[in-house]
Amino acid sequence: MIKYAATDDLHKIAKCHIAAFPKSVTSLLGEKVVASMLKWYLSATNKFLFYVEENNLVQGYCGGFIMDGTDAYGSGSGMTQFGFNQAAGSFARKPWLLLHPAVRKKYQFILKNIMRKVGLLKEQPMAVASPKPKNEPLTAGIVVIGVIPNLQQKGLGTLLQQEFERKAIEMSAKRLSLSVRKQNEKAIKSYTKNGYLISDENETSFIMTKDLI
Repeated sequence: MIKYAATDDLHKIAKCHIAAFPKSVTSLLGEKVVASMLKWYLSATNKFLFYVEENNLVQGYCGGFIMDGTDAYGSGSGMTQFGFNQAAGSFARKPWLLLHPAVRKKYQFILKNIMRKVGLLKEQPMAVASPKPKNEPLTAGIVVIGVIPNLQQKGLGTLLQQEFERKAIEMSAKRLSLSVRKQNEKAIKSYTKNGYLISDENETSFIMTKDLI
């Protein structure tokens, strides 16, 4: 059964996140950090978070937002700001995580977000400084899809993608977009099966899109 998240649901969705991505830094920081970061999805009407629950267990979840230029920062920085205090406390209790390879790659990102938090960085992102061009279709971005390990590759990811598309259309989006790591062949196969095409790439990831018009 698909449900849309409220504040009281965030901790059980966080448990699903940790099960789906056990090696991610956010998972290693703990359930409270993940739950606090998930609050970003409830912070504005252009964001949404939903999940599939069976027998009081969250089996999978998906979060995204309408890329309408209203967000102060991107999804990564936005969630980091929401989870900042909890993450700082977790790092204090687990300082060895500061040497985690994924954390080391993001030192500059972390520093910028610390400076934003304490008010030393005031720059506005491109999405706010430059309004979305009129000829660009309104796009819904998938930020994350997570499924617990024993249900992966059993159709739940497709179900979540289908609900994301339905919600995006309801919110007047004309295009869907996501970023996926190049080595994540299973996810790429799933997205391709569901109509996404590779439209761009960077050093580590593909940008995949699906037009709804």
